[in-house]
Amino acid sequence: MPTQWQEHRDNFQVIMELILMPVLVKKDRAGKAVVDTKVAFVESLNGMTPSGEWDYKAHLDYIQSLVLRADSRVTAASLSNCRGTWYEWMIAIDIYNHWCTNKHNLLMLPLPNISSFDSATLYNKDISSYIFDLRKKLKTSLDIELITSNPDFVIIDSSKFSNLIPRTPLTKIDEQAIEYIDTLYQKLIAACDFTDIIGYMSTKTSFRPDRRLQIVHEGSLTKALYVHLQTRLWIEKPRKIKYFGASLELNDKDKRALKTVATHSITTVLSEPEKAVDDCFQLSSRNHLNLAIQEMYNVLFPSQ
Repeated sequence: MPTQWQEHRDNFQVIMELILMPVLVKKDRAGKAVVDTKVAFVESLNGMTPSGEWDYKAHLDYIQSLVLRADSRVTAASLSNCRGTWYEWMIAIDIYNHWCTNKHNLLMLPLPNISSFDSATLYNKDISSYIFDLRKKLKTSLDIELITSNPDFVIIDSSKFSNLIPRTPLTKIDEQAIEYIDTLYQKLIAACDFTDIIGYMSTKTSFRPDRRLQIVHEGSLTKALYVHLQTRLWIEKPRKIKYFGASLELNDKDKRALKTVATHSITTVLSEPEKAVDDCFQLSSRNHLNLAIQEMYNVLFPSQ
């Protein structure tokens, strides 16, 4: 039989565990359950980058189970949004660590929403001014809005940025590490020349028909803007910009839909037709991501 002292000790341990347990779900002013995405993500990893193979899909399910265990009132819509964020963090951490440890120059950084950051400002001021000028002229002369969104990731040729971003892998994953990976793009604001930004990637946990259209639209518009800059800068044969897509799952219908042509490339007989989305990858694990990095590298750095 446990002694009275042992019972008090056990009760104290339980109370301390409850006090120290991270709060995965909070309540807003209306009493609605709101997931703390960073806390839930860090808690699911026990503060460390996973070693060996990392199954992204299984880990997303695990984080979701932790959240629902903390508060079963979290809605499916809220979890869907969180899963998208968690998925991007998994990819961002792994792709950054791959860049750090493999010494190549394919650097891929996550971008925030267009409402909080304009990805055009990654270019130096001379180049970004051409994009702002185009937006202004379309609006004032034709009452046309050039509405763009930020892709989830920007792909940089990092060969000249070694002094800006250290190649130090992330091994400890806490909220500060997430903040670090989320804000790395800020080091490149107004620092990129025309050929430094070499591609973009959009990531989705799944490809519904509307999401396919979104990615195709983003890819087509991104490439059209690139051609506009090429013309303004008088560059005859530029390094073409590439646009990629990625999802946890990818089927034949997805692949077929994403082969849509970039509309600007069929406007004249002098244009060379090209895809709006150059390639799409199923990224459900670290192994899949490593293979995708190699494929993207072969496309982006064909002479190396």
